[in-house]
This record gives sequence, C-alpha cells and structure tokens, in this order.
Amino acid sequence: MDVAVVGGSVAGLQVALTLGRARRRVVLFDDGQARNRAASHVHNFLGVEDLAPGELLAVGRRQVAAYGVDVRDLRVDDVGVDGDEFVVGGERVRAVVLATGLWDELPDVQGVADGWGQSVVACPHCHGWEVRDQPLVQIGMRGAPERSVARALLLSRWSDDVTFCTDGDELTAVQADQLVRAGVAVRTEPVKEVREGSVLLDGAELPARRVFVVVRQHQQSDLAERLGCQVADGAVVTDEGGRTTMPGVYAVGTTTSPALLAIGAAGHASTAAVAVHADLLELDLGGGR
Repeated sequence: MDVAVVGGSVAGLQVALTLGRARRRVVLFDDGQARNRAASHVHNFLGVEDLAPGELLAVGRRQVAAYGVDVRDLRVDDVGVDGDEFVVGGERVRAVVLATGLWDELPDVQGVADGWGQSVVACPHCHGWEVRDQPLVQIGMRGAPERSVARALLLSRWSDDVTFCTDGDELTAVQADQLVRAGVAVRTEPVKEVREGSVLLDGAELPARRVFVVVRQHQQSDLAERLGCQVADGAVVTDEGGRTTMPGVYAVGTTTSPALLAIGAAGHASTAAVAVHADLLELDLGGGR
C-alpha cells in the first residue's frame, strides 16, 4: 500500500478520493465517530444540498470505492514505524495521513448534551441561516468570556433577537458596550437548564428557537504525539502541504486547523493529498525523505 488514511470523515475521504484518482493504493480506516454525526444536516457546503452527515459520508465512501480505495471500519490506536515505512492496521504503507479530527467539550449545563446537534449547536456559519430572524440564545463557556462574547457578536448578524447568557462570567466595560451596540441582550444569571425551545435561568425562562454554545475542542486521537509530530495549542503542526514534523506523516482538516468548516476541511485535505502524491513520486524516482 502507498498510503493509510486514519479517519473517514470529510477530510479523510477527500484525501482518499484525490489519492485514489492519482492511482495510489490507499487504505482508509474509520471508527464512525465523525465530529458532526449528531447534526441533522451539513450546511454551507457548495454543491451539497443539506445532506445528513451520514448520508454525505456514505456518498464519499461510494466515490472512493470507485477508485480502488480500501475502506475499513476500524479504529486505529497505534501506528508502527519500521524504517521508512509504517504499519497501520496490519498494513505496511509508505505514508500516513491523520484525519482523526476533534471532539467537542460541551458546557456543563443540563440539557446541552441531550440537545447537541439538534436544538443546541455551536457554529452560526453552519446553522445560523436556518434560524435567521428568530429568538436565539448564546450561552458562554465558563472561564472563556472573550470567545463567548465574540460568538454572541457574530450571532447578532443572523437575528435582531439574540440574548447572551454569561453563565456567571463577568464582562469588561468594553465587552458590554460591544454587545449593546450589536443589539445583544445580556443575562448574567447562571444557566440552569436548556430545554426544547427555551433556556432556564435563575428565576427566568428565555425563548430560544436555537441555542448556541461555545465549546472547547480536543484531538480525538493522540497518534500524532505518539508518532513524534509537533502539536501546538491542541493542533498538529504542518506546513502548507499538510506535512507534519515527522517525515512520511501528514495531517489534514480540523486535526491541524480546528476552525475549519466541513468544506474547508475538504479543501485542505485535497491540497495535502496532492503534496502526498508529489512526495511519493519523488521517492519513486529515487529521491529520499
């Protein structure tokens, strides 16, 4: 095999597609734990008409299969290194692409986890259009007021009826003024519970067509660190071609750039796949790593 791709969401499938079309022998491993699997639809993806995440990935699997990519439903917890090659899931390969992605740490508020991906979401660019001009509530992440305020300000572009719940965090005078100028109402009481269509505070209940939250993001896998790749601020460090600091190991999508939307992850993965193919071609012609 030429390449093992670890992770079969949008970024991993795009890598496999590009490399498969380049006539590379590719095996893709996926454990079915895509970050957005709880969502109803994938929005803001050119050419994709609001498919559910599972439907989009099923289409991708059919596409890569047409180019001979071997897709295996298997979680990879370790990668062996043998000289200039790697052993992944029992397969010896020349390059490894990490597309393992992130997982989201949700605010510790009752009801948030139950509604996650449906009535509770994170990204206005992904979900704001569908609830435009309706009552929206942004809940802050305790201990992260700067990120929380920035998200509430962003959300105000989708609706004139936005309430920001600080959940007990204090705001600076500058932050409070920004929210006033953006037309965002502020509630400072602790958030007790998120319900379908509302948010319960201490002594009040706010209507909410959709609840937005700020999340903390973590790598789904420690494979990059175990392989000796540099990781900084929770992201795998790469160059513009997805090359990590470990020769022969690449990283794509939110594994290396957490802020990417789905379509951005696919674009990043396509660029990295072109670099993988070029690097393997150099090896084919007698160049070294």
